[in-house]
Order: sequence, then structure tokens, then C-alpha cells
Amino acid sequence: MEKILEVNNLTKIYKNGRGVKNINFEVYKGEVFGFLGPNGAGKTTIMKAIVGLNTIQTGTVSIFGTNLHENFEEAIKHVGSIIETADLYLYMTAYNNLKIASRFYKSISETDIDEILDVVKIKEYKNEKVRNFSLGMKQRLALAIALLSKPKFVILDEPTNGLDIEGTIEMRNLIIKLAKEQQITFFISSHLVHEIELMCSRVAIIHYGELVNNGKEISEIKKEVNSLEEFYMSSIKKEVLK
Repeated sequence: MEKILEVNNLTKIYKNGRGVKNINFEVYKGEVFGFLGPNGAGKTTIMKAIVGLNTIQTGTVSIFGTNLHENFEEAIKHVGSIIETADLYLYMTAYNNLKIASRFYKSISETDIDEILDVVKIKEYKNEKVRNFSLGMKQRLALAIALLSKPKFVILDEPTNGLDIEGTIEMRNLIIKLAKEQQITFFISSHLVHEIELMCSRVAIIHYGELVNNGKEISEIKKEVNSLEEFYMSSIKKEVLK
């Protein structure tokens, strides 16, 4: 299997003593990789390190076989991401939000923008102002921005957080479809164990800045226990008892 992301011994400790240490995991082509942990566990710190938004004390990040810190532009050129929240212009239309985002890339045409809006199923609302969008529609627009450059690897921070049941199902199915049909690799961060179980093929679990599990197949987990939730709780209990 083609390795898309490789994180080795990544450590980032803040002045207050919190952070992450000795993080190791790999992500492979076409999979939806889940990164599961409670709020404050270190998920966002690691995602920011993966895309070069924060510095690390030790360790390496390689994307498509290129060291991020040795050749940033080459490593990141096929990556799309939405970390924390997307900066949407609420007073502008969905189309114009994407038009502004397209300035960061080469050769993004109006046709490309329409195609992405169609992929995320909000093309019919392209000329509506974003302030009138539901949370689910805003999440879809954020995903469209992440997909605009036609990336091969997409990092999404809590993509279903705050959505209602219908919106959650639609977002989950869209991500799975893109991974399957377009071979886009997804790295999904979430504190929602049920969503990771339904959406992802493998999962890494982070607890207080350390990985408890660095990428086990969810299908294998469910052969051992009834659910990912049960596996998560037993893994955390073992970590606490160390």
C-alpha cells in the first residue's frame, strides 16, 4: 500500500507543560483514517504540525515521501485541510467564497468551482449568502474549500461536529464516497467515537498527548470487542493503570 503520511517521534510541548510526545503513525492511500480522542488530548496540535502550522521540538513528518520541514512546498502541494474552523465570509455568496480561495492556487477555473460545489451538493445555493446557510451547509462549503485544489490527501478537524442527524449522515457518506471513488485519502479528527467507527477504516487513539493505539483496523477491533467505544474505554483504562 502506498504510504501517504508518516509521522515519526513527533513531540511538541508548550510552556504550560501540555502538548504531545513521541507520536508515531502512518496513513495509506485511499483510506479514511480516524484520529480519536477527547477535547484537549492533542489532536489539533498534531494536525497543525502535519501541515506546518506549528513548530515541533523533535520528530519528522513526511507526506508523499517528502519531509515536510526539508521541502515544505513539495510535501504540501497535494494536501487540503480544514483545521479548527473554516474562515468563511458570511456576507459573501458560496461561489465568491470559493473564488477568493481559488486565488491561492494555479489554474482554478469557474468550471472547477462549479464542479466542487456540485460534489458537496450545494451548487444550487452557489449565489446565496453564506450567513443564510445552515451549519451543515457551512460544513459542506468548508469541505469544498479543502477540495478546491483537487488534493490527494485531506485533513478534516471534527467535520460532523454540531451537525444534526441528517447532516452528519450526509457528511459521513460524502467522505466515504470520495475516498472510494476518487481515492482521496482522509485524515479525520473527532471526539465522537460512534462517528469514527462508522466513517473510518483505521483509528489512532490519543489520550493526554500520547498515542494509546497508533492505527488499528476497526474491523479487527470489532472482532475482539463489541464496539469501538468498548475498545476505546479499555485502552484508556490500560493507559491509566500503567
